[in-house]
Amino acid sequence: PRVWCLDPIDGTRGFLRGKRQGGQYCVALALLEGGVPTIGILGCPNLPVSPSDFNYAWGDDESEDNNANTRGCLFVASRGGGCFQLPLTPGSPSIRVTVTPNDESTVKVGAARFCIGVEKYSDALGQCAGMAKVIHGDAALDDKGEIKLARRIDSQAKHGVLARAGAEFYVRLPKPGYVEWIWDHAAGNVVVEEAGGEMTDVDGNPIDFSLGPQLSPDVAGVLASNGGIFHSALVEAYRVQESSHFAGSAASSSNEQ
Repeated sequence: PRVWCLDPIDGTRGFLRGKRQGGQYCVALALLEGGVPTIGILGCPNLPVSPSDFNYAWGDDESEDNNANTRGCLFVASRGGGCFQLPLTPGSPSIRVTVTPNDESTVKVGAARFCIGVEKYSDALGQCAGMAKVIHGDAALDDKGEIKLARRIDSQAKHGVLARAGAEFYVRLPKPGYVEWIWDHAAGNVVVEEAGGEMTDVDGNPIDFSLGPQLSPDVAGVLASNGGIFHSALVEAYRVQESSHFAGSAASSSNEQ
């Protein structure tokens, strides 16, 4: 069967936060054929057009009258057909986008950039910081405990940033027991994978979109990257921090007895 999957405002809190505060949101549309996402479209009105522009908040002097060519883009990807970025301005050219090369020719694994959510529910237990320390070392965090090499934005616009080489790691780790909805991932899945990246669950298994409106309850989180050794490192970082977290919890429980 062919099923269209739509999230009309993905990143609701980013939409409500507003453009002056850097709020990002997108319209996310995917086509699933036989439970496999084959077309992914992300309309990101507030995302800068240039892949090298990380000013996600509108400037004080910025308006719809003067930013038509610099802000707002569309990511369109089809299974086997690649991923393209189009400006929202009619008549402007499209560009084919690809993830950061995963052979470390431009970015080393130890310097890979995270692109993660603004809201805490996407990292409910604070595990991203532990993963960053595994990958970046002891200097991974700033004085506030934030990941130094990270960008925080809302919605599946993150997948677009990853697809056009603006970051290498995407991590979503909701609270235990939460079951993911397919519309939060299906369009982004095609965008990332057709740009040359990879998306799996935290154990490195492909995401199964064939089970209905929600993913399997066994999916504890979703990881995406530019693939290859970067994805292996991301999965391993999750495993290491999870083991450390479990060991710490067990030790704490033992001390309380």
